[in-house]
Amino acid sequence: APIILQFDHHVSDKAAAERALQVQASVPTEGSWAWLPDDNGDSRAHYRPQDYWQPDTKVSVTAKLYGVALGDGSYGKEDISTRFKIGRSQIVRADVNSHHMVVIRDGQEVMNFPASYGLSSDPNRNTTSGIHVVMNKAQTVLMSNRAYGYVNIPEHWAVRISNNGEFIHANPETTGVQGSSNVTHGCVNLSTANAQEYFGTAIFGDPVEVINSPTPLTGADGDIYDWTVPWESWLAMSALHS
Repeated sequence: APIILQFDHHVSDKAAAERALQVQASVPTEGSWAWLPDDNGDSRAHYRPQDYWQPDTKVSVTAKLYGVALGDGSYGKEDISTRFKIGRSQIVRADVNSHHMVVIRDGQEVMNFPASYGLSSDPNRNTTSGIHVVMNKAQTVLMSNRAYGYVNIPEHWAVRISNNGEFIHANPETTGVQGSSNVTHGCVNLSTANAQEYFGTAIFGDPVEVINSPTPLTGADGDIYDWTVPWESWLAMSALHS
C-alpha cells in the first residue's frame, strides 16, 4: 500500500511541503511522492515505490512540517513521524476470463479458487481491471446497490479492494457458476469455505491484480489506485519532479 499524508487544508506550495517529507527503508527502495485529488484541491500526498515493497522492509516516515510555509498564508502545525514493517508478500491474481482467483504468497501458489467476477456484458457491473489494494475486511458487510434492487444484504468474509464497492467475499448463491461464468455486480465471489480461508490471510496493502476486464480501475473508484499509474506518470505527479 502507499503511504498517505492527508493535509486538512489546501497546500498551494506543494514543493515546500514535499521537501519536508522523508521516507527511509531498510531495503534500497526507489519511490516517489505524488499529489492526488481531494476535497482541498490536490492536497493529499501518496508515496509508493516503483515496484511493490519488499517483504520485511522496515520503513520510517518523517514529516518535518512545523513552521513550513505551505502557501496562502498557511503553515505546518507540527512535525509527525511513524514507523512500520512490511509483512510477507501476498499477491492475488484475478483473471476474469479464467473464472479463478489465485493467491501467491512469497512466490508460491497457496490458493487457487473457482470464482465469479462482474458480469462482462454490463459495464456498470464489471470488476475493474488493474492493481487494487486490500483496504480492510469484515466478517459481515451490508451491501447495497439500489440501481440493481438490493439494499443492506449481509455478505460474509468480505475483503474490500476498492472504494467503489468491490469486495472479495462469500456468495453461496453463485457457487454453482464459480469457475465457469461471471455473473456478479462487480465483486469477486467465492464459496463460503474458500472466502473464509482467503479472508484469514488478507492484510492491508496486499496487491490484488485484476486483468482482462474491459473497465479499468481509476481515481473515480476511490482513494488507492496508485499502482495503476505508470511510473513515469507517477514521477510527474511529484512537485519536485515536474
